[in-house]
Amino acid sequence: MYKVNYSTFATRKINFLKPTTKQIYFMKKIFTKGGFLLSMFIAFTGSTFAQNERIASTECEAAPTLNAQTQFQDHGPQAMWSIAFNYNLLTAAGSNGNAGVCFVGNEFWVSRWATDTLFRLDASGVFIDKFTIAGVTGVRSLTTDGTYIYAGMNTNSIPKIDPATKTVVSTITAPIANVRSLTYDPTVPGGGFWASTWTTDITQFDMSGITANVVAASSHLLTGMYGTAFDNASYGGPYLWVFDQAVSAGASDIVQINIATQTQTGVIHDVMSDAGPAGSDTTGLAGGLFFYTNASSMLTLAGVLQGGPSNLLFGYEVGTTGINENMNADEFINIFPNPIKDLVNINVNKHNNDDVHLQIFDAMGKIVFDKNTRGQNNYINFSKQASGIYFVKTTYNGKSATSKFIKE
Repeated sequence: MYKVNYSTFATRKINFLKPTTKQIYFMKKIFTKGGFLLSMFIAFTGSTFAQNERIASTECEAAPTLNAQTQFQDHGPQAMWSIAFNYNLLTAAGSNGNAGVCFVGNEFWVSRWATDTLFRLDASGVFIDKFTIAGVTGVRSLTTDGTYIYAGMNTNSIPKIDPATKTVVSTITAPIANVRSLTYDPTVPGGGFWASTWTTDITQFDMSGITANVVAASSHLLTGMYGTAFDNASYGGPYLWVFDQAVSAGASDIVQINIATQTQTGVIHDVMSDAGPAGSDTTGLAGGLFFYTNASSMLTLAGVLQGGPSNLLFGYEVGTTGINENMNADEFINIFPNPIKDLVNINVNKHNNDDVHLQIFDAMGKIVFDKNTRGQNNYINFSKQASGIYFVKTTYNGKSATSKFIKE
């Protein structure tokens, strides 16, 4: 598995591929501006309008800008993305028209945007069941705080859902009129969200619906936003990953946005360049998006491609949690015991009095410990933390490394 330093995505070009039977790697193709881009796209689809008519059916929700004569952006070569899974939702659940997705309790929840139907798949993409929840309909996006699930329903009303009972326990009123994309942000005091629809600002707000921050549309420059995922685990973040329908001719680009600068980082990946053809799709539209850390400690972007002939539930392993690959974690960090019950010792291999910045993240990317230390042995009481996987990030003399441990 390749580990990704996001800070080099825009400048580093990887010139070789080594596919396996379980993973498919494709490099981004570079399209020149103007006629060549348009002619190649027309050759592939028949015409821009013909494709839009084909995919913007009653089963696919297309951005209003998609049928316009969009001047698509060009973007340079990207580092490899590893497809972790690619499940056919039409085969698994018997219908297209799918949109929102989140991963909770070792299973996927997926919504159908034009109905009140939701369904569950296990981690292997096997259908479990489908169901409805009173008061929940037209769900475009799903997100979770690890306990509850929240739904964006293209209104300003966000239901808080207990996944065990499949009931709405309360409702949050968002400060924006239409919540299409919705992603949980644990860094907001008390928990909060980022939300948007198509061409709007991306608005951060708390559980009371009070606006905390805004990434302006004039800064992020996206005009076909469908799904958004918050990422506080990748090096250099936090980031928002946006699944957009109007960046390129593929109509299904994942775009990384730096929250601090409110601008695109240059990391852009066209899902139709690899996951689409791998799933036998010839057309596609961006749908829902969700970011999580899988059981192998890999940062994973899961999304729904509103594709044809089949909707796809895909996942990319985009890197290892928190690692800036300039220091060997195995040589610098020792964690014991592992797994732990209450007390953990984080030992750092240094032989001077220089500071080490020590951070511990939970699986959702929330910082649960953050301090500077000069000691080699750092004993931390973890008795009040929930069971699960935790990640330790150290920064020492300008270099970073990350390791993990398990709390029983």
